[in-house]
Parts: sequence; C-alpha cells; structure tokens
Amino acid sequence: MARRVAKGQRIHGRAPGAQPIVAPLPRRRTVRTERAAKDRQTENSGATPQASASQAARSVFGACLALQEIADDHERPLRLQLEHTAVVTRALRGALLHHATDPPPAALSGHAPDGPRLERPHAAFLAVPGLDTDAATGRILGAAIVLPRGIAEEDLQAVLLATARWERRGVRLMLGRLGVMRLSRASDTSESGPFASTRWVGPSHHWASVTPIALHHNPGNLASRDPAVTCRATQHAARTVAEACEHIGLPQPAEVRILRRSRFAAAPPARAFMPYPGRGSGFKRVCVHVELRFAEPVAGPVLLGAGRYFGVGLCGAHMPESEVPDSRANLFPHPEAP
Repeated sequence: MARRVAKGQRIHGRAPGAQPIVAPLPRRRTVRTERAAKDRQTENSGATPQASASQAARSVFGACLALQEIADDHERPLRLQLEHTAVVTRALRGALLHHATDPPPAALSGHAPDGPRLERPHAAFLAVPGLDTDAATGRILGAAIVLPRGIAEEDLQAVLLATARWERRGVRLMLGRLGVMRLSRASDTSESGPFASTRWVGPSHHWASVTPIALHHNPGNLASRDPAVTCRATQHAARTVAEACEHIGLPQPAEVRILRRSRFAAAPPARAFMPYPGRGSGFKRVCVHVELRFAEPVAGPVLLGAGRYFGVGLCGAHMPESEVPDSRANLFPHPEAP
C-alpha cells in the first residue's frame, strides 16, 4: 500500500519495487543567510522584495560574463574534463584578482578589506561544460563569472575594470601541469550552445545538478549496506539541499531526489569530485547529485552548497523526459527496498 504523504512532507527518492522515502521539511531557522542579506539589500533600495506569483523566483545570483575556450595558431583547446572544475574556477578568480585594484573589491574577492569572509553574496566562478549535443562529453568549453544581484555600482565598475585589464593582456588561465586555457568573450549564445540561457537561467520548475552539491553537513553513510542507515543519510542529505536552496533565496523545493549520477548524461558522477575540497586539511564535504522540482518556476543561475562560489553545485534547467532514462538504480535505496 502506498504511503500517504502528509502536509509539510516531501518525497525525495525511490528504489526498485519500493515506496518513496518521505522526509519532513526542515524547520525554518532564524539565522543570517544570503537570502536575508538579499532581502535587507532590497529593502534599502526601496524595490519590491519578492516577485509576484506570475514571475519566476530568483536566487541571489544574477548577471554573468561568459568566456569560451579558444585555440591559437599553435595549440588546440585543452577541453578539460569537468572534474577539473575547481582548478579552473580558482584560476579564474586568481586572474581577476591579479588585474583588480588594490585592495580588490569585496564582491570579487569574497572577503572584506580587513580579511573576514563576506556574509553577503559575492561573485561566483564557473566552469561551463558542453551538455546539449548528441556527442556531448561534458568537457569544459569555457568559464563564467556570475555576479550577485543588486551588486553595488562601485563594485560592479571595479569588476568590469579588472576584466578589461585582463582582456587587454590576453585572457589566459594558467593551470599548472594541465596547461594554459585561452579564453575570449563567448560568441555562441544560441539555444543549442553551451552558454544557452535556457539551460543556466531557465526559468523552470525542474533543475538538476551538473556538478554535484558539496553538502554543508555530513549526512551519514550514503553507501552503507544497511538500508536503514542509507535511508537516514539520504533524508538528511535531502533536508540539507532544501536548506541550501533557501540559503540562496529560492523557495524550498517540492521534491528533492538524491542521486549517484547526474540527470545530465555527460556529467561525471558525484564520487569524481570527492574529496571536496581536494586540497588543504580542512573539513571534507560529501558530494551528491540532485534532481529538484519546485512548485513555482525558478530562474537561475542556481548554485548550491559549500562549493557554489567555485562551480561545484552548478545546476541546469532540466525537463525529466528529455534527458537520461529514469534509472531507479541511480537513486539511493531505503529500508523498504528488497
């Protein structure tokens, strides 16, 4: 018999021959989040704080500058695998900071002039993969700088100045042993190209991760042989993802599915990004792919989780029937699974 879903609960996973897992929505917390920062900024500007029901919900992220990889007369494009996202995005941030004023704008560095990390949204850096051709491999075809919505005019001009200086000297990313990535302003913004707005901006009710989400909290053992342990971990992961959506100003999803592999066939599995971050001795995050369904249209960019400012947790608008088959083996099991 199917389990009845009570009000305030969300279905977020299935296993072969089993009923969906049902997890309670997380309680709303009175903490300072990026959504709260956006609302304060909106109140100060005198603008309407929230779009009407006929408009798409929007995250704290706004306009972006897209850069496509190009070849020169001597070398072919690198076309790196998407697993190198963090290497590319950190190099992108470093290049812009190198050409920025001193001190660099906080909206670009993500740090206040005296050093602490910003609590408000700031620039994010993306590696942009190819996903939409028949021969899509998920390789990195370019990069992008995503600015926060409502960025101060002074900060915007400082970011544009750094970009202009970089362009005058040749837009290159020095990636160590991986080589040099040469970039230029993206010219292919067609709906079939890697920078299509319908993929990264939407709006859409359905979104899925292209690079996995690095969870803010360890959910437990998602790979346990004990289905009950895996069920609890999956529920915890789903609640953490729902909170991550709220943290960037989006409504809670009506449904969260925790996946081993992306719904985009060309994207690498979550394990390819672990441990995250790959360098340093700090806390290592568990990474998961997700499929999200919202009750209202949502406009991107949608960047979720602890790695969102460096391209880990990048989501794309997704129509369920248009991508990979609904392989239930892709979903984590729960106690009722055989």
